[in-house]
Amino acid sequence: MKPVESRSLGNNGRAVLEAVSKDGYSFNPSHSHWRLNKDVQLSLVLPATIMPAVEAGFRAALMRYAEEASARHCENMATRFKRYLRDTGALQVSVADLMNWRAILGAHEEWQLGGLKGFLLAWYDYGFGGISKDVVDLLQGWRIQGNEKGAGVASGCPDSGPYTDLEMAALFDWANLAVARRSISLDDYAYLLALVMTARRPVQLAALRGRDLIRDESNGTESFSLRVPRAKQRGLRFRGEFRTLAIIEDLYLVLQQSHRRSLGLAGKAVGQAIHPELAGEIPIFANQERLAKVTSVRELERLLMGNAPDQLHATTSSLSSALQRCARASTARSERTGEFIRLSANRFRHTRGTKLRRDGFGAFVIAELLDHSDVQNVGIYTQNTAQEAVVINELVGAQLAPFAQACLGTLVTTERNAIRGDDPRSRVPNDRQNAVGTCGSYGFCASGYRACYTCSHFQPWLEGPHEEVLVDLYAEKDRARSAGCAEVVVNANDQLILAVEHCVLLCRDARLRSQTVLTQE
Repeated sequence: MKPVESRSLGNNGRAVLEAVSKDGYSFNPSHSHWRLNKDVQLSLVLPATIMPAVEAGFRAALMRYAEEASARHCENMATRFKRYLRDTGALQVSVADLMNWRAILGAHEEWQLGGLKGFLLAWYDYGFGGISKDVVDLLQGWRIQGNEKGAGVASGCPDSGPYTDLEMAALFDWANLAVARRSISLDDYAYLLALVMTARRPVQLAALRGRDLIRDESNGTESFSLRVPRAKQRGLRFRGEFRTLAIIEDLYLVLQQSHRRSLGLAGKAVGQAIHPELAGEIPIFANQERLAKVTSVRELERLLMGNAPDQLHATTSSLSSALQRCARASTARSERTGEFIRLSANRFRHTRGTKLRRDGFGAFVIAELLDHSDVQNVGIYTQNTAQEAVVINELVGAQLAPFAQACLGTLVTTERNAIRGDDPRSRVPNDRQNAVGTCGSYGFCASGYRACYTCSHFQPWLEGPHEEVLVDLYAEKDRARSAGCAEVVVNANDQLILAVEHCVLLCRDARLRSQTVLTQE
């Protein structure tokens, strides 16, 4: 359905032929679609033909929002207004239709009206037509319940809540192996690692540039940090404010490599090397298709430093696609469900907040480390929530092992059947100097036998003394608990325990199958 042709009016009553969004994008208020930034193109096509004066007021108020508020917030207001029209069949904003919509939404979705309420009141305050005083009086008299926050966190939901330590370990093990095998690209791996290790929002990671990577070698030590642009703060422009976050060297090197790839693409596009000052402005996560179309250094500078400086940065939808590709490729399983772990950017943030709360940090520290401006949204972490940590012991470990599937190696019946089985140096001894399997890697490894059970190159022997390893691991855990060590220390080897339990189970099943075949013969 075509939208009603109308022109948005400025404060002087004249038609506005061009407006500029808060992120610096120009748009025509009378058009059916507004491009507000690299991520948001707003559709003004309404679900029904409404009164011309109401549509004109709606466009004028929404234009003010586009100029003053974030693109996502503006999009949310347009979406909720269109839903109001669609649900009620209204041709205008009236007391009767608003009361009807509140009844339709019910208690669980009343927050939709709560979000639109502020927009409708601002619409009236701006002085644009389409909102009556009766509507304002009604809205100001309503107390509308907000949307429920943190249900997944509070319930410890295995699909939408925070990850357990074992799930995080499984994700790390899979991701490191996947990028080495090229099952996922380095760019996708970099984004996944950044989500896991920074717990920042996708829009913040998309805004990163090369100069945000900081390496400090002062005082005789080496440290690494990341300047992360802030987001969701009112009145803040693109990359207008930063918070510096300490990171480990691994993340620094991965993000540095991703930035070098973007830099190489930019140099190829303009046909020359990018000078150091401009190189620091190249995005870490770039819009590669758009970057490849740049034809000169001058154009590159304009796109990075002009009125709309986000154009060469990856869109949040493209980063979401990167996470989806990782999810499709992932073989990491949850020890709680036995299913592949569902990846979500929000779950990584919830995991960080939950872990900080579990480690005893207060609301203000959690708010700071999750980049909140206040503590009103961190209550879900500081209140009593479901216990997401799984306590591993001799009884529980054997039950969870089939779900976790943490042993990544390949079981072999004898040493002769293993890769490098003819090389005595490939044998993997346990703490009692009894060989438990063969290392199938020809590279150097100094990790010790414990890392072997979660390594894809490990080939455990069918008749290897894996139970000895379990006994030693459980005894070590009991000693740490008796010594009063923190839970993070006590549970440090839980992923390894599940891997060895899984290996024991694989051996037991293989022996049973072998006995069944012999019996049938």
